[in-house]
Amino acid sequence: MGFWIMVVLFSAIIIGISMIFKNKKPVMFIIPSGFAIVGMVLLILSFIIGDFSGMGMTMYSIALLISSAAALIVITFFGFLKSA
Repeated sequence: MGFWIMVVLFSAIIIGISMIFKNKKPVMFIIPSGFAIVGMVLLILSFIIGDFSGMGMTMYSIALLISSAAALIVITFFGFLKSA
């Protein structure tokens, strides 16, 4: 799977899960942050694992970090539009 396709897929999943909780603002912002924490933990674990498995896990973790940051920006923008 291409890296950018994976980033877009992860972003869509995170935004979809966050939009389920659109009435609960704190939960809506915690979900992308939680995925970012999971991405950081996977990145640290990938260095411990090493070899090609670790490189694959690094790719997944970086894609998860980028997508969670992008999803947090989009969710914040939606929250701003809704409150205005």
